Amino acid sequence: MSGPSERDVAPGEVAALVERARHNDGAAFRALFQAHVGGVHRIVYRLVGPASDLDDLVQTVFVEAFRSLPAFRGEALFSTWLARIAVRVTMHGVRRRPPRALALDEQHEPRLDAAGPERTVAAREGLVVLESVLAELRPKRRAAFVLHVLEGYSMEEVGAILNASTAAIKVRVHDARRYIEKRCRRDPRLYELLIGGGGS
Repeated sequence: MSGPSERDVAPGEVAALVERARHNDGAAFRALFQAHVGGVHRIVYRLVGPASDLDDLVQTVFVEAFRSLPAFRGEALFSTWLARIAVRVTMHGVRRRPPRALALDEQHEPRLDAAGPERTVAAREGLVVLESVLAELRPKRRAAFVLHVLEGYSMEEVGAILNASTAAIKVRVHDARRYIEKRCRRDPRLYELLIGGGGS
């Protein structure tokens, strides 16, 4: 089972919804939430794992975002602005506890593309291994790696989200990649699962 659902919304529609939400339009708030909750849930999950307060963190992200709508000037995509809030809220929420090793379950595991049983099992095992290795990374490196490599944001966008220079983000992503590669070299089965099962 995948995380919370989200629907595709054109950029123009998002802008219109944001404008309506600025005027306390309840339907616009609900539409923005529905369109982006899946992405926010995925980011928070990849940063903290299946923590007991996962859903609370996701809700807090949207509460803060909606309260801060007057400050949103449209200089970045709404989804990028929301991701910045998601990372800030999540990092603040886990500041006093280390990242947990992740164990995927039926409620939280990412959606897998349709495939044969063997491919599906390998992919699931690869995802479990990847999330476990991510849990070993330092929080800033993990955030940079998740946003750039797994979520597909550019280095510049990740820098804006994490309030860091592009150069710093490149270093964090490089260090995260290097750590993961070292872990794979120490345990060849990790490489097989990540490349063979956790890829596409």
